[in-house]
Amino acid sequence: MKEIDEISQAIADVSMELMRDSIHWQIADQHVEGDSYNDLHDYVMAKAIEYMYLSQERFPLQK
Repeated sequence: MKEIDEISQAIADVSMELMRDSIHWQIADQHVEGDSYNDLHDYVMAKAIEYMYLSQERFPLQK
């Protein structure tokens, strides 16, 4: 199981970096900066992850 956990962590790391970059250019036309930009970026990241989780057919993390 350790190997699967390591693979999962690597995928999560790459996915987060890709999401950060994608969100950056997706919200580029929003007129926010500084803390407001960071708050917006964090919100979009959290909502995207929530949508990804909820779109699964099965929820393997729930028991």
